[in-house]
Amino acid sequence: MSLLILSADDVRSLLPMERCIALMREAFLLAASGGAVQPVRSGLATPDRRGGLGVMPGHIASPPRLGIKVVTVFPGNHGTALGSHQGMVLLFEASTGEPVAVIEARAITAVRTAAASAAVSDVLARADATALAVLGCGDQAAAHLEALALVRPFERLVVWGRDAGKARAFAETQSARLGRRIDAAASAREAVEGADVICTTTAAAEPIVEGAWLRAGQHLNVVGSSVPATSEIDIAAVAMARYFVDFEPSARALAGDFQRALAAGAVAEDHMLGEVGAVIAGRVPGRTGPADITLFKSLGMVAQDLVAADFVFGQAQARGIGRRVDW
Repeated sequence: MSLLILSADDVRSLLPMERCIALMREAFLLAASGGAVQPVRSGLATPDRRGGLGVMPGHIASPPRLGIKVVTVFPGNHGTALGSHQGMVLLFEASTGEPVAVIEARAITAVRTAAASAAVSDVLARADATALAVLGCGDQAAAHLEALALVRPFERLVVWGRDAGKARAFAETQSARLGRRIDAAASAREAVEGADVICTTTAAAEPIVEGAWLRAGQHLNVVGSSVPATSEIDIAAVAMARYFVDFEPSARALAGDFQRALAAGAVAEDHMLGEVGAVIAGRVPGRTGPADITLFKSLGMVAQDLVAADFVFGQAQARGIGRRVDW
């Protein structure tokens, strides 16, 4: 037996954003139709609380694939070459259990997470959306700028970060990379109030977006907070939005913003309207009118990783990319 080892550069060359958006639609449909087995993510914190290890095993029916993503999260790495997220996706043959590939996970996570937000925005955001705000200045912020521009013809792109100097530098870098003018907002409120689509991609433990800033017709992709103790949006924002998730068992266990709103009595359990896969499939209403505020709570699900990793693996085999190691 041999394993195919694929690096971050390999992943980026084999997984174009536009193709990944289509793959994420497939992953959402798989999850909503029962075609994915996805235990709720488990993990541990390091004794010094500087970081943690997350484990996401799963199985998808089409293509049949067994796998697991193992990722570390060390927020202190932000701004360094390491990045806050590191790890690997391990792929196995579903029928025999044979390990077939080890794929760098930081690149897969960056692309598939932003592609998922784009796929959902294409369904939930207003068709006439022209202004995008991305809160954050890391890998996910960069990926979201690229991905969202593929599903709406945004005329205005704005970023915001807690460090104004870093936000301006990030905006300049991304403007050069994407060939688009990207401005840095002076405040989160300014970014949010001027946007039709808002993506929060930060490591904030407490809300950076207030419901009082929102207006009719906006769509939010809430991406950065992924554990119950954190929330990027306040209770009012949760309560006023049509609230959708990627995978309901994970969202009920891990979505800190929803748990806070539920504990405060601001929403009931049925405020979580369903999974976006059911919206894409036409079984659950998404946006019901131009005045709706829609919200996608993205926690990530292993079906996304496995669908993306299987595609990367197939492309690598067809194009002779990667390194083979005897196993």
